[in-house]
Amino acid sequence: MDRVLETLVLQNYEVVFEVNPATDRFRKIISKPDALIQFPEEGPMSQVRDFIATDKICEADRSIFLTETQLGHVLAKMAGNEPLSVKYRRYSDKNELHYRSISFIPGKNSSSFICAIRDETNEVHRQYEKNLDLRLKNEGIRFIVENMCENFMIVNVSTHECTTFTNSEGNIACKNHYESQINWFADNIVVAQDRDRYLQYFKLDALMERIMEEGGISSITFPVNYKGGRHDFAVTSTLIDDPSERHKKSRYLFLCAQDITSIRAAEARNRELLVSSQFDPLTHLLNRATTEKNIREHLYAAKNDSWNTFMILDIDHFKNVNDEYGHMTGDEVLHHMGNCMREVFRSDDILCRWGGDEFVVFIKGFADEKVLTSRLTILRDKMNTFSSKGMPLQVNLSIGGVCAPNGTTLNMLYQKADEALYDVKNHGRNGISLLRLS
Repeated sequence: MDRVLETLVLQNYEVVFEVNPATDRFRKIISKPDALIQFPEEGPMSQVRDFIATDKICEADRSIFLTETQLGHVLAKMAGNEPLSVKYRRYSDKNELHYRSISFIPGKNSSSFICAIRDETNEVHRQYEKNLDLRLKNEGIRFIVENMCENFMIVNVSTHECTTFTNSEGNIACKNHYESQINWFADNIVVAQDRDRYLQYFKLDALMERIMEEGGISSITFPVNYKGGRHDFAVTSTLIDDPSERHKKSRYLFLCAQDITSIRAAEARNRELLVSSQFDPLTHLLNRATTEKNIREHLYAAKNDSWNTFMILDIDHFKNVNDEYGHMTGDEVLHHMGNCMREVFRSDDILCRWGGDEFVVFIKGFADEKVLTSRLTILRDKMNTFSSKGMPLQVNLSIGGVCAPNGTTLNMLYQKADEALYDVKNHGRNGISLLRLS
């Protein structure tokens, strides 16, 4: 009995009685000074029951309390070695709700048993806060899954147990084991040609090693069959240590799958808009505004001792082509000009349709007139290979250019190249004139 009492004190029971079932009387053994109810030293056990049942107990708990604490019911439970603890709620004098329990513990023999009352309010509040915190976290994850990603997995890396949160629209089956969940994804939504790569990537040991090698976060994209169509998923993974179990060094793998199909489509549209804003749609050469910007940026950043070449290329009698053969043929000539320029000049040279039938070439850090003349001759020869609907059509070019040291403005480059072009046109067109500024 002494050991039982010691245990009750340690477990913070505030009132403890010894009850004689033969007489249905109690004797108070322990009563803390701050106990919610102060009971007499001894008396009928029914007095304890009635006092609790009538003294500010919650109405919803009164009936079950009286039933569960009847002496016959208590003795029957203890005879079957069943623990009996009845929980109930009671209001204090300050009208604060308290959570309490009354427990019945068999004695060494059938001549007596222990009845102990305990206030569990603080424990209930702590558990409520813990459960609330867990519910809020779960609801937060569900909100993220419903609105920001398609599924979210938490994996215990020691046991491989996992919890999967899914978007309600995705028809994803949730498994409680990591490998089972990964295999389900592979078999049901990952496109066939990517399944081996997917399974290889998500082998748990290899994934954990990759996460650590990549600085704590690893990401990969996969095409999937999802919601009735082809989608792109980006899966991001990280490892989290459980701060509440540091002594166990528990680690959890977090994986979040996001549908990035719309993001990629938006990026593609943005690229198309960027291209359309920078390039001439007919020749696929840079437009004038972008060319002026790029040349000025180079002139500003280039070394003072470097040289550049600026050239204006004009299609001779282009108006006559439009008038005689039609604008569709004229467009074909312009398109052919763009192709020939790309074939002749380097990929980092600035090639531009300046406007109408006038084109510009800007070559950074290069001013070898002999090489330039050779390149331009090749371009003129290529232009003469043009044909429309199987009919050859001679297309001649008048070209004026200037080789100038860095520091020469774009306006000056254009002016000098235009002067050289004017000289070619004054001498019958279909020629090349390159100036060199000192």
